[in-house]
Amino acid sequence: MDYSVKSLCPLMGMAAALLCAAAPAGAASYDCKKATTPVEQSLCANPELSRLDGMLGEHYLSAMGKLKGPQRDALRNAQRAWLKTRDACGTDPACLQPLLSKRLIEVGQLTQPHTAELDAIIASIPDHPADAAQGLRRFPQSELAAAWLVYLQRFEPQSGVTAQEAEEKRQQVLAVLKTDSYPWEIFQDLDSDPVFSRDRITLTLLRMMVERAQYEVFADQRAYVHCFVFSRHGADAYEAFGPLYGSTRDSFAPLCAPQGELFKQAPWQQLDAGFDPAIATASGNSGTIRFASYAEWRRLDLRATVSPRDFLKPVEGAEDPEPAMRSWNDEKSWPSKSRTLALAAVEPARQVTAAWLQSERGFSVEEAQVAAREIVRQWLEKRLAFIGESGGE
Repeated sequence: MDYSVKSLCPLMGMAAALLCAAAPAGAASYDCKKATTPVEQSLCANPELSRLDGMLGEHYLSAMGKLKGPQRDALRNAQRAWLKTRDACGTDPACLQPLLSKRLIEVGQLTQPHTAELDAIIASIPDHPADAAQGLRRFPQSELAAAWLVYLQRFEPQSGVTAQEAEEKRQQVLAVLKTDSYPWEIFQDLDSDPVFSRDRITLTLLRMMVERAQYEVFADQRAYVHCFVFSRHGADAYEAFGPLYGSTRDSFAPLCAPQGELFKQAPWQQLDAGFDPAIATASGNSGTIRFASYAEWRRLDLRATVSPRDFLKPVEGAEDPEPAMRSWNDEKSWPSKSRTLALAAVEPARQVTAAWLQSERGFSVEEAQVAAREIVRQWLEKRLAFIGESGGE
């Protein structure tokens, strides 16, 4: 089962990305205290539809500010016609949600800037940091470019970004972040906690701007270009870009896809299939915090393929999950047929992982066996914990 952004956010696909990844926690596009029509009252009563309508309003105003002449008039007329169609839905959420989602995509596309040049500059950072800094300066209004300049000053001294310039850009980024109270509060807590390193804080700020850049909205045309941070910064990057909010926002944690074909191999696919019924049941019993778990699983897959040496030292005191799987007796939460399917795939998953680590990452036979066992163990453990916490055994 795919626990990706597009399959799990309550508002599906591109509209979901526009809503969940970039939007401040908001309300409808009008004052709910003054809502008079049934459809307006219905939108106000439904938090998801309310936020969706609020985001549509923001993108509409942004597009109206950018367009001129006939294009502007055409958008206004189209919006008026669309509102009549929306009102015909009455109070039916099943009618309103797809209608709002489709319109958000249509209007949201008008507000997206040309990003190819900026992304090419970002991708060049590992090899040409000084040239990248010069390129990023050509985007003075971009909070994403500003966050990358802060990154360069912190991690790439040869980039030529001064402390003064970085601080100015940091303030630019913070001003944008303040418009979204939820991540702003989280960032303030991290920033003021001495437990967290400045590297981690810088990477977290960057992560939040990558989220706002809405890569997921146009994923077919705009791929992630920040993936180098995971191999370069290790644990700090995995923590900064992983689950953070404990809500649907974690669906959009900007975690890159795992490298290579490891998790597409048959034993891993069989493990997924074996766990699917139990995870589906557990997901139905849990709140939006489940999206943090999904992000954690994606982070594990990424780390296993990018930084597999992190798994050479098993977690102290960790138990083998297999006995718990074998002794499971709650048929309702996890049918024995599916559980048997998963159990049969455990050892093959270890074997193909060990083989992959040797061929793709240059591990010795012994190293590959140790890391493979730990990768599989953590994969199983995280899902068993999720099932158990959500009403299973």
